Amino acid sequence: MSTQTEIRQRVTSQIVTALESGKTLPWRRPWSSPADAGMPANVILKQSYRGTNPLTLTLAGMGNGWNERWWGTFNQWKELGCSVRPRPAHVPPGQWGTKVVYCRPVERTRQTETGEQEERFWILKEYTVFHVRQVEGPAAERLLARPDPGTGCIDYGPADRVMAAAGVPIRHGGDRAAYLPAADTIVLPPRPSFPTAADYYGTAMHELAHATGHPSRLDRLVKNARFGDRQYAFEELVAEIAGAFACTELGVPDSGDLSNTAAYLSSWLKVLRDDPHSLFRACSQASAAADYLLNRPAQTGENAVPALAA
Repeated sequence: MSTQTEIRQRVTSQIVTALESGKTLPWRRPWSSPADAGMPANVILKQSYRGTNPLTLTLAGMGNGWNERWWGTFNQWKELGCSVRPRPAHVPPGQWGTKVVYCRPVERTRQTETGEQEERFWILKEYTVFHVRQVEGPAAERLLARPDPGTGCIDYGPADRVMAAAGVPIRHGGDRAAYLPAADTIVLPPRPSFPTAADYYGTAMHELAHATGHPSRLDRLVKNARFGDRQYAFEELVAEIAGAFACTELGVPDSGDLSNTAAYLSSWLKVLRDDPHSLFRACSQASAAADYLLNRPAQTGENAVPALAA
């Protein structure tokens, strides 16, 4: 078994185990303060981790009760003047840090009987990172300092701006949420019908994630994928992860409601168990979808796409 396959199977097994518990979705990152919002991020680069790494780091954070998003390697914390705390006696050797995967594309030319053929594949490498609560030093103390409680209100303005900039008409009315590929339109129930604002924006980001697959955008959607087949389940997994990634970066809290995902859980597990590569593909596509939504320029005037009344 190659190292690449071992890495994929190990990460996939970890995520499958979390899903089998039925208690958490590892791409949804809970937080208790807006200051902690955002996906797990590198403390030096100040950039969110990508691919499967947000899932792995979120699970590690939830398992230890860590809300902060900041992680770094031993040398990165050292660069900031911090030191990793000694491994506690109750933690087994090799388990004090958390492994993340770095994916690097490689291109090469292979000689075949019909001539040269270009190949592109991914090389996976693992690194160990440590959470800000596993280190000590002034820089870590500053990151752990809590903000003034008076500034802790949730601002949904960034989510509204992403919805307006996405370029997808949103029609409010009825009692179901869906993306309609043929019309390239999203339908959502009226906002007051949702239990919380977080539920409304979480649903909107999920449907917008589907919309990124339209041929005019990322061209990801599989035509005529019917409910229950593998393509449909995979696309739902991509949209679920992408929507969660977008919400986390926008500071939209996780409502904690897993009821809408129950119908898909068994199909997601089947996809992941059947092919360890599928998790990496889903997370890659989800990252691309979230990036598309988060990096769209604001639309004004004639270019703005309004939300449509029922």
